[in-house]
Amino acid sequence: MSSETYRRSSHPVDADHQAAIDSNNELLASFPARRLTAEELRDSMLAISGELNAEMGGVPIMPEINQEVALQPRMIQFSIAPAHQPSRTPAERNRRTIYAYRVRGQADPLLEVMNLPNPNESCDLRDSAAVTPQAFTLLNSDVVTDRSLAFAARVQSDEPSDTQAWIRRAIELAYGRGATPAEQQHLHAYLEQMRQYHAEHSPEPVEYPTQVVRSLVEEFTGEPFEFIEKLNVYEDYVPDAKPWTVGADTRALADVCLLLFNSSEFIYVY
Repeated sequence: MSSETYRRSSHPVDADHQAAIDSNNELLASFPARRLTAEELRDSMLAISGELNAEMGGVPIMPEINQEVALQPRMIQFSIAPAHQPSRTPAERNRRTIYAYRVRGQADPLLEVMNLPNPNESCDLRDSAAVTPQAFTLLNSDVVTDRSLAFAARVQSDEPSDTQAWIRRAIELAYGRGATPAEQQHLHAYLEQMRQYHAEHSPEPVEYPTQVVRSLVEEFTGEPFEFIEKLNVYEDYVPDAKPWTVGADTRALADVCLLLFNSSEFIYVY
């Protein structure tokens, strides 16, 4: 890692010359940019938002995943598998992704779309293709928007009242550098626009379900029947910050934080 080759910039000294003699960069004249792996992406968002529990070892945890996927019926040995129930507290479920329990028949949508290997097959090389569902997931997933809200709350805690300072701090946390004048100007203008929007629009609260109705067919008679599956974890669940639990300014800043999470500079290693 201390070698000159490893530490090369991803920007070629002479891009035209390099493209002419080594278009695939096989000689490593410049650093080959790569996208963060699925695990790195989730862990990075948790670290920047201040939510990451870096505790080492222990039993597997159940992170929050898309609610529709978590509750969808799954057949297993001629019956229905239990629904995905996340670990009760943020400290438990917001640990590093390496500690996330993996169910073969129920992939985490965020990790799956970011090319986490299928646990049913050997994987000697990960696919790193960029596809449209990745953009939709990173912009619209509840998991990512929750991280954006926590990111915004952290920034506001560090810089309580100065909106210009919010932008500087957010850039510093996301990119590990200072904001450029253009970034400061454009992101602050977007922040003010979102502050006005959220001041006029309040989100509707969404309750966690405590049970779900399942349907099956009786094996011998063929008659359908229903039963209730209890979701006990939600009886005393400790949720992450949600849009309806924070103020308009935090929601507006979270929109800025969401942009940073979706930027190439955050998603790629250069």
